[in-house]
Amino acid sequence: MKKYLILTSFLALCAMQGLAQPKFVSKVKKGIVSVNTYDEKGNLLRQGTAFYIGKNGDAVADYRLFKGAYKALVTDASGKQDSVVCISGADDTYSLVRFQVDAKKYAVLPSVTEISPISSELFVLSVADGKVLHVQATVADTSFIQGKYAYYGLSKKIDDKLIGQPVFNKDGALAGVLHSTIGEQSYVLDIRFVETLKIEAIASGSASVALGNIFIPKGLPETAEEALVYLYFKSRTMGNDEYMDLVNRFVNAYPQNAEGYLRRATPLIDMLRFDEADKDLQQHLQLTEDKAEGHFKVGSLIYDKLRLQPEPAYEPWNYDVVLQHMDAAISLNMENPEGEERTANDSRYKVQKAQILLNKDDYDAAISLYEQLNQGENRSPSYYYAISLARDGRGDSLAAVIEPLDSAIAMLGTPMPSTAANYVIRRGQLYANAGKYREAVQDYNQYAYLLNSQVSAVFYHERSQIEVNGRMFQPALDDINKAIEMSPRTPLYYIEKASLTLRVNLLDECIQACETAIALNPDIVDSYRILGYAQLQKEDKENARANLQKAVEMGDESAQKLLDTYFK
Repeated sequence: MKKYLILTSFLALCAMQGLAQPKFVSKVKKGIVSVNTYDEKGNLLRQGTAFYIGKNGDAVADYRLFKGAYKALVTDASGKQDSVVCISGADDTYSLVRFQVDAKKYAVLPSVTEISPISSELFVLSVADGKVLHVQATVADTSFIQGKYAYYGLSKKIDDKLIGQPVFNKDGALAGVLHSTIGEQSYVLDIRFVETLKIEAIASGSASVALGNIFIPKGLPETAEEALVYLYFKSRTMGNDEYMDLVNRFVNAYPQNAEGYLRRATPLIDMLRFDEADKDLQQHLQLTEDKAEGHFKVGSLIYDKLRLQPEPAYEPWNYDVVLQHMDAAISLNMENPEGEERTANDSRYKVQKAQILLNKDDYDAAISLYEQLNQGENRSPSYYYAISLARDGRGDSLAAVIEPLDSAIAMLGTPMPSTAANYVIRRGQLYANAGKYREAVQDYNQYAYLLNSQVSAVFYHERSQIEVNGRMFQPALDDINKAIEMSPRTPLYYIEKASLTLRVNLLDECIQACETAIALNPDIVDSYRILGYAQLQKEDKENARANLQKAVEMGDESAQKLLDTYFK
């Protein structure tokens, strides 16, 4: 561990002043510590000073000491080292950082509660190699930050090497931090400014940048409510390990808060630590006051695991367990006082249960619950859509599957809003699958109209195939050309165009499409077979034989039949 070097210029300055140490030095020096920060590879980044200002190892230092740091160690007066566990706030404009140290014993410096008056004495302290050095100055002038925090101009210029050191009043109370030197005057930032250094759920732009430049884990906002909002935002941007560190800190700080255990279960599931996740979910149910909502959230989380992450399986969790939680939520909710909230929750819980039944392939139960939900003013196009899916899964007739889609579309009124597009395209797909190609094309056309033709190349390819099956060749050719225009490096589209143009005897276009497909991907056998057959139609037998032979070598039996037929 490298020690601070005592600056020769500072020693000389103290010697010239001939000042005796203030009486309070022996009391405060234990609260001043040295700090080493390290980069991502563990190399020493910077060395500096920090000092304890509050409970839980709360300390303050110059922000520049921590900028770019991935790790920091604090060394106290006895030589004991402790780690910085998290950053509690940072401000790059006034160059302060607040953090917590994992130390069992530390001396907290008493801080001022009022502004130091003009002409009052202040002492800049520096601790190095167990020695305490000080520079005495007086307050020459005072300005204010945010109309509240003092910014003291001192009576003398102090060596820039001491910027970031603590400043005390004559009674030994921490008054501020030596902040800067401008011209022949040095300035002290009011220690009370650390009140502004905090983690907030929605940080200001400057605070976000300052915190983003420090790579040591961040702490939590000061209240449980704000901390939960902060956790929500961080869960969307942090990796599992980093987020786990944050949520563990929340659980440790608020062990009786049920929400923390639910939040922690999510990354535990992602990390395949299912036993721990299950334990946290049980703890959430035990602690939560709203038991109905608790069962709903727990069941929904398990449902997401089964649906989105089916492997590896976790034996205690299955769809029956999820349904038990939903039934408990529905039952417990009915014990709540009647009102809009109970009604809304009843609908929400039943919709989730119906979706689970649908995913479980329990189509009869799903249809029954969706039909129940679709009574009176609770009717919804989405429920009709789900009924259609369930009937299709059950194997009902085309008419029975399409009927609820017709009802959903009718509910949306005329002219149809863009939200009707999903129902229309679903009906078109059902018609296409049933061989009703012209009805399908009508729905595909309606879908494009509802979306102002803001559709993808995939849409044009699908509609083209349906049009081919319906013997609507010119629209099919227009659509496949549009797909190619939107996605010119997709070989499949050129092969589809080649097949279509061959069918309508546009042989030159067919050959060109095949050659483009081969240039994009020479490993697709259909390109060679279609190209060879088109060349046969143009009596280019030499090239036709070569391409058909290529297709045969790639395993195409149809190409072999063509060779046997035309080249006996």
